[in-house]
Amino acid sequence: MKKIGLLIALTVISFYTQAQSFEVGFRYLGISNWFFNGNVSNGNSYVVENYQGVYSYAYGLQLAYNFTDHTGIETDIMLAKLSQTYNGSFNTNGVLPEGPQYKEDEEFNSNVAAKITQIPIFFRYLYGNGQYMAIGPEIGIVTDANYSITYTGAPPNSPSTANYDVANYFASTYIAGVISFGNNIRLSHQLFFNINLRVSYDFSDLKGVDAVGQNLNGDLYSGSSPFYSGYKATHAASASFGLALIYRFGHDF
Repeated sequence: MKKIGLLIALTVISFYTQAQSFEVGFRYLGISNWFFNGNVSNGNSYVVENYQGVYSYAYGLQLAYNFTDHTGIETDIMLAKLSQTYNGSFNTNGVLPEGPQYKEDEEFNSNVAAKITQIPIFFRYLYGNGQYMAIGPEIGIVTDANYSITYTGAPPNSPSTANYDVANYFASTYIAGVISFGNNIRLSHQLFFNINLRVSYDFSDLKGVDAVGQNLNGDLYSGSSPFYSGYKATHAASASFGLALIYRFGHDF
């Protein structure tokens, strides 16, 4: 009985030893990113805020461990710059809660860019022909954020441009869900060229600013004439296409 148990144990150990492999690589992602907020989307009586597409990106290190020919885990350490641009116009004359003065029909173009360290942790299923699917959570750490705006037709004595730090307006961390599809194309025995598609959604509140640079976690919802009717969370959503060079140590499959 002991010999049978020992034989089974040795067989299992042998299987996993042969199947295990470790991957390290460098990855770059081109990203279409959006900071969705219900108040920005719905607008108000003071200003029309429109989302505009803009290119974002991330780059960093990939680490993966394959338990078997079909299962593994992956984690990345990505340095991302996620941007959102807007345009719009004002419907009335007035002063923004955090300034400056604005006038009816005045137009603007604005941008917010956040530097974020992204750390996804994936469970991977490998199909055996280089293709794989991965799913898991992602931790985002906001390290910096900047807002800029250009006004067209600004009132006299009001600035035509503004640029300022808004890192404190954002949540310091957030949690997102990510699903990924990829393919490892063999270049040599252990070197692979990887292509990758990812979709992510932030389930927590990223906070941040609206199209005219107002702190969405600030005093916009009180008083006799609130700027917005009530607080709404901000959720980041993105789709990305990535390329990577990956070196695999250990079992080949």
